Amino acid sequence: MTKTEIIRRVKILMEELTPFDDGLIVLNSDVKPIESYIEETIQPTFDNLLLFCPLHLTTPVYLPAMTDKTDNGRKIGFITIPEDFIRIHTIKMKGWERPVHRPITIENPDYLKQLNLYTRGGSAKPVVLKREKLELYTFSLTDEIETKTYVQSQDINEVFEVNEKLYEPLCFMVASNVYAVFGNKQAEYMAMQAQNLLKLEL
Repeated sequence: MTKTEIIRRVKILMEELTPFDDGLIVLNSDVKPIESYIEETIQPTFDNLLLFCPLHLTTPVYLPAMTDKTDNGRKIGFITIPEDFIRIHTIKMKGWERPVHRPITIENPDYLKQLNLYTRGGSAKPVVLKREKLELYTFSLTDEIETKTYVQSQDINEVFEVNEKLYEPLCFMVASNVYAVFGNKQAEYMAMQAQNLLKLEL
């Protein structure tokens, strides 16, 4: 899909609910053509969609190599986070019995467990913490990573490859966010439609 196709589809969705000649009243003084609001909304909306959509609808991209590790009883490895990072796709080291698809943060109650040698994640239940870097916690940290991929942000101004099943949810979400700019009650309806489409893919 292209940016032009997305803009065209979003306009159609919005026209079906609120014909533009009926007048959408923007909540600020920055009045522009409706296409401008749609275009400005696409990139952040697409990044947000990639953040919470079903993982199998995303495209994995290889992460850089592990930058360093420590074996002073902490057994922690580190992976630098790229600038275009959206979320982890899959991280699995040799010896891990299962991969990690979701990292924890320091706000997660499980974080404190990682500071204790006896309660931190092990090979059966490894843990990845996301801070300035991705921190891999385990009892037995080897040098080899079997899989290390992430979901990256893609520039909507360029030709980009996206699962076709994300096209309609993206257009509904963009429409919802544009309606939110105008304070229009249809924003909630559009968001609900996007969520329903994504649930079909679970």
